[in-house]
Amino acid sequence: MALWLLCLRFRGDFLIAIIALGSNIGDRHAHLDAGLAALGTLGAVTASPLVMETPDESGRGPAYLNTVARLVTELEDPRRLLEALLRLERAQGRDRAAGRNAPRTLDLDLITTDGAKGRWTWDTPEDLRIVLGPTLELELPHPRAFTRPFVLEPWRLLDDAGPCQGIVPKR
Repeated sequence: MALWLLCLRFRGDFLIAIIALGSNIGDRHAHLDAGLAALGTLGAVTASPLVMETPDESGRGPAYLNTVARLVTELEDPRRLLEALLRLERAQGRDRAAGRNAPRTLDLDLITTDGAKGRWTWDTPEDLRIVLGPTLELELPHPRAFTRPFVLEPWRLLDDAGPCQGIVPKR
C-alpha cells in the first residue's frame, strides 16, 4: 500500500470496502461494467479479474454474472455507503419494487469494510423510502458472503486486499 494511502488511513479520512456486483438481466457484462464505473464516482475502484456465472438461486431469472471490487471512499460511515450503493443500483435500472429475489440489472452488495463490524438499523433517506420502506438494515460482514463462491473466488483474486485482508478468505 502506498505511503500516502497509509497516512490517510491513519487519519481516518476514508473507508476501504469490498463490494460484490451481480447482474442477470440484459447485457450482463455491460451492467457490471456500468456498475464498476458508477462505483468510481464514490472513490478508487479495483475490480477482481474474475467474473463468474452462477445460476439464479430463486429460479426466477437467468444466470448471474458476478464479480467483486475493492472501493476506497471518503464515505467513512458504512450506512452512508450502503445508501450510495442503493442509489447507484437505482440509477442503473434496478427495480427493487419487483421483490427481494427478482432478476436485476445490477446488484451491489456491501460485503465488509475495514471499519466497524456489526448490525445497524436506521431511518431510510427520503429519496429511497418509497421503494425500500421506512428503515434500512446493514450487517457487516455480510452474513452470507462466506458461503457464496461467486463472492469468495473473485475476492481472493484481488491483487491487494488492503486493510480488509484480515477477513479475506485464504487461497
